Amino acid sequence: MKGLKPRIVMSACLAGDNVRYDGVPVRDDFSLKLSTFVEVIKVCPEVELGLGVPRDKVILYHSEEGPRLFQPATDRELTEDMLSFARNFLKSLPPVDGFLLKSKSPSCGVSRTKTYRDKEGRLFRGFGKGIFALEVLKRFPHLPVEDELRLVNRRKKLEFLLGIYMFSFLREKEPKKLHSLIQEPLSLFLPGTERRLRKANVEEYGLFIKKILKKLPVGVLETLGEKFLPEKLRA
Repeated sequence: MKGLKPRIVMSACLAGDNVRYDGVPVRDDFSLKLSTFVEVIKVCPEVELGLGVPRDKVILYHSEEGPRLFQPATDRELTEDMLSFARNFLKSLPPVDGFLLKSKSPSCGVSRTKTYRDKEGRLFRGFGKGIFALEVLKRFPHLPVEDELRLVNRRKKLEFLLGIYMFSFLREKEPKKLHSLIQEPLSLFLPGTERRLRKANVEEYGLFIKKILKKLPVGVLETLGEKFLPEKLRA
């Protein structure tokens, strides 16, 4: 939608900064394209902890206390430092409309992050989410939070893009104006939700955006994309 510029937090490597653990730049075309349409707040939690580029491997392992972050080569336990950084960083943010984080990362991964049963990373446990990403999801459960790997899926990409643009719209306009733009599909597919949101305030409306987008058919999301998204982001 003309004039809208969502504000999102993006992993610095996806935004083009050379901060990956192995010193090899990340090239994700969608993230770079998106960054030209939105206001980006960059973050690399591991660099913020002073780990440098390149840096020794950091792993995510599980203990009785939950997920933990460890650097085997230096025998450094990083969990508390990462939690402290994440909480302070997230608390200091201005109003934002979503997060796009690096997949598989022990700090930022929203999906496909390898987890281990031991801190040396010898016993594979399964896949999970990074420590920083978990804190994001705790603090902003209503906002779109994705990593670039999940956005290969067309539906997830539409949900993410429409989400950040709708939240941006909601920050700048009254809920009634947003409601008028999506009222028709809501009335058809989610009539109870539509009635509930007619008189909702900004905060109440924001709690429903993610739920709405997950329940609408992909064809409806495509149609809404024509209302909210720049043409180059719809491809």
